[in-house]
Amino acid sequence: MSEDSTADQQALFTTAQAREHQEGYSDRENREIHDHGGIVRDEHVSRAMSIRSIHYDPLESDRPDKMPGQAKDLEKHRQIRLVEGTETFRNALENGDIPTIKHMVGDSSQRADVSGLKAIGKVDELINGPAPVVVVLGEMGAGKTDFACLLAQRWRALHSGQSLLGTNIQSLEEKDRWVDDDGDVQDGWIPDYGTLMEWVEQDGDPLEHSQRPKLFIGDEFSSAASGTGKQGYETRQKMAPLVYKIRKYGGALIYIAHGERSIHPMLWRVGTIVKKVSKKKAVIADSIRNAELADIHGQVEGVPPTDFRYNTKEASDWSWSAYGDETDDLEADEAAKMTAIWTVIRCKEEGMTDRETAKFVPYSHGWVNSRWNEYRNDGLHTETLGKVEEVIG
Repeated sequence: MSEDSTADQQALFTTAQAREHQEGYSDRENREIHDHGGIVRDEHVSRAMSIRSIHYDPLESDRPDKMPGQAKDLEKHRQIRLVEGTETFRNALENGDIPTIKHMVGDSSQRADVSGLKAIGKVDELINGPAPVVVVLGEMGAGKTDFACLLAQRWRALHSGQSLLGTNIQSLEEKDRWVDDDGDVQDGWIPDYGTLMEWVEQDGDPLEHSQRPKLFIGDEFSSAASGTGKQGYETRQKMAPLVYKIRKYGGALIYIAHGERSIHPMLWRVGTIVKKVSKKKAVIADSIRNAELADIHGQVEGVPPTDFRYNTKEASDWSWSAYGDETDDLEADEAAKMTAIWTVIRCKEEGMTDRETAKFVPYSHGWVNSRWNEYRNDGLHTETLGKVEEVIG
């Protein structure tokens, strides 16, 4: 083979590899190229799309729940990319521009390999089975989000077909589109509790309708690093109804949390706790006592990176109210009341004080004391306890 031929082959290889890098499939994170780069060749249109992508923030709109997580998924953005990309492809065919064609087609064989496959078996054990719940803990930089995405990647592989992945991680590329109650197609970014409930319930009553496999990745609902403050307080109080509803509809949950202290008892009662202690190692436990891992029963070493694509610098947003609603009716919800009673009984059985228990319910420590006495002394709330256990068990 001549030197010129070798150079041409290398150029085509590099062009295809560039497309895979652009799509987020290379070892190095793509920090420079928007999705329309090289596809939209009109300089002014390309620049306008880049500026829109940089400044796009769905939380600034009147209805964030109706907006996609990223500008590239806006309908107008997709339409422009399709029109311009078609022209780019037509011109390339007419002029024999093979590098451009190779860039548009790409080459999936150039994607980065996943290493550490020995750990995949243990990862599968965590996420396999009916309606799994996994809580991922760890210090900043330990790879919590990456591990959560690896779990989701394996869940999807184990649930081939019409499975749905939703998340409040705005930049996650692998989330699935779904149709909301208004008939609008959403991109799978779920920024608030109201939208999550609509997403979970989209297939109807589970007693009457079959449910597609659904997985929600919740990334740190509390914005404070310690899980304290108003948002951390809301998260501890309102997590139980969320878990209850997801389990009721047969959904799976992966929740990325700040630390042991912020974890609602229902999470570790129904799920598994995984603490990332380093990029490659995770400890597995079944419960939390005195704000520390308890009942540790294993670890995963050689954890491979996920193939899922997301912005590692993203600070995910979350609202416990539906966008557009001035009031929060979660406290009046039957699930909230039932799970609050369940929480009181289970926390008190663990030896927690009324004040400690009140941190996990939307009521006062006096309310906690009254419900506990009604259960312990008067035999009340056993039916409620049984109903909740039936759903989450």
